[in-house]
Amino acid sequence: MKTKPQLLKSLAFIVLLALLAVISYSAPTRSKQIKLTSSYPATVCPAIGNKVASIASLTNSKINRRGIDGRSKKLSPGNSTVIPLTNDAILIEGNSGTALTFANNGWKAVVPCSVSNGQQWFAGGSGALTSKSILYLINSGFSEAAVDIEIFTPNGKLEPSAVLIPQNSTKKISVDTLVPGEEVIMIAVNTKSGRVSSYLFDERKKGLKSLGADFVAPVASPTKRLTIASISGLTSKLIDKNNSISHNLRLLVPGKIDAEIEVTVNSKDGNFVPVGLSQLKVTSQRVLDIPLTFAPDNQSFSIIINSNQPILASVLTNLTFGKNSEIAWASASDQLTKWSVNLTGSRPVLNFTGDQINILITATGVNGKKIEEQISGSNFITWQAPVGLSRLQVSAKGKGISGGVILFPDSGSIGSSYIPMNNGANLETAAEPVSDAGVITRG
Repeated sequence: MKTKPQLLKSLAFIVLLALLAVISYSAPTRSKQIKLTSSYPATVCPAIGNKVASIASLTNSKINRRGIDGRSKKLSPGNSTVIPLTNDAILIEGNSGTALTFANNGWKAVVPCSVSNGQQWFAGGSGALTSKSILYLINSGFSEAAVDIEIFTPNGKLEPSAVLIPQNSTKKISVDTLVPGEEVIMIAVNTKSGRVSSYLFDERKKGLKSLGADFVAPVASPTKRLTIASISGLTSKLIDKNNSISHNLRLLVPGKIDAEIEVTVNSKDGNFVPVGLSQLKVTSQRVLDIPLTFAPDNQSFSIIINSNQPILASVLTNLTFGKNSEIAWASASDQLTKWSVNLTGSRPVLNFTGDQINILITATGVNGKKIEEQISGSNFITWQAPVGLSRLQVSAKGKGISGGVILFPDSGSIGSSYIPMNNGANLETAAEPVSDAGVITRG
């Protein structure tokens, strides 16, 4: 039998346990003290400069923007979806749409505005005699930034070049100074410090004669399955004895282990693996260029590459329109979910590839009419806009679908360009602490 002091101790212990249980139940849990916020990071649109007419095209006129010019510090609201660009790149406030830079000078060059995740790859370009290629390193931050530039050639990887970029500015580097005389290259830009976005503009000239120009769209990383969703042929009015087209596939295994790859070509006629492109051996760190002599020349098509090692690839298209020349670079396309852009009146051809394709297209024509169309199929399908488009939104109903855009020559011009349906920025989620006076105790 317990004594009175023992009973009092037991009772006090029970009361203490009950009190602790009440405190534990009523105290905020960890999830209540953390708030998750999601936002899109700001993106950068490059300016070509050199008196080349270029514009940045936004999906909303109210999106804030500022010049990356060494002076501007604050984002300011706009009143137009089209921003003329001279010599300075611009920073675009984060939003769900993808901004584009358009440049025209007889040729046509278009690229999605984007933000770097610390590394950007360019599966193209040239340092040959006819090349006037420029690598743009754009530091949108307010402190000096540093990058390493790695270049790969058919003979292997070169020693990296370290480059410093002043705050809030653009550094332009002629590719032929990095790798003089080399026709076939790939470039990696690795950010060591700061906030740097990179762009590769590939222009070709022979004397005063233009041989065409285009951007090489950046990709974030190599992958074992790679899709180039949209590559053009000569169609409709472009089929002419004075016009011609050819394609070259460029490949690189950036790691140290050789790869074995298989290339599949998809078009409206079906899919096939060309002779010689099944179980193809690709030596690591050496750029390989393959003429696509088997490619259809009178229709659009796509390429899917499966590899046992991470790989990079692109397709360079050479076109002639009578006596004029043009080039277009097709880069890898990400998996498509939703993609929206302002095409500023261009009349695009949209191509999609995937096992099962189900796409909703909503657009506004330059005539003000709304367009809504559901398209579906398997392997490869094409949609031609009936008129020039301003706003375009593409939504994929399912997984494993990639898309790309072909811009054919407009009346009075010869330019052609590709745009991968890659978002300039993806939604980012961060955890923030929540202030709660209820969890503060006094000592």
